[in-house]
Amino acid sequence: MAKVLGIVGSPRRDGNAAILLERTLARLPDSVQMEIVYLNDYRIEACEACHRCEEVGSCILDDGMQALYPKLLEADVILLASPVYMGGLTSRMRAFMERTWPLRKGQLAGKVGAGIVVGRRKPGAAIYAMEDFLSRFGLTRLTGVFGCAFHKGEIGDDAEALRDSDCLADGIRTRLGL
Repeated sequence: MAKVLGIVGSPRRDGNAAILLERTLARLPDSVQMEIVYLNDYRIEACEACHRCEEVGSCILDDGMQALYPKLLEADVILLASPVYMGGLTSRMRAFMERTWPLRKGQLAGKVGAGIVVGRRKPGAAIYAMEDFLSRFGLTRLTGVFGCAFHKGEIGDDAEALRDSDCLADGIRTRLGL
């Protein structure tokens, strides 16, 4: 059974980025195992740049990432969803991305990935950060989604973002052979 892991960097479970992610997942067949991780539910410390993961092969910080590493390794598809705060990704998403450093030696290569970014102005840095993350880890990137919204629920008015989330679901189905 194919596994899709959605990771939401917003502090809002019902925020615009989560809405687009949920819309994408809702268009996948029931035969796909889906899980959404809300980073707000996990305590994730900042990377200490200790390089212990180079020596021992895993991060020595004992926090919420220890529960997320296996989920990343088991997933066939990884979807990142974040609003834009101050021109970039949320601090939760940034910390999560930095803490995946122990997985940089090909453990995620070949998986399928995409980003979902929601902002109001100048989302370039956030989009670039997600694209760079997916490329750096060797994921096969699908075209992601950018939505324009500010207030909670406003993403429902962005017809292009809604269409793009449907296209992302189509791309996932195609990559998984469904």
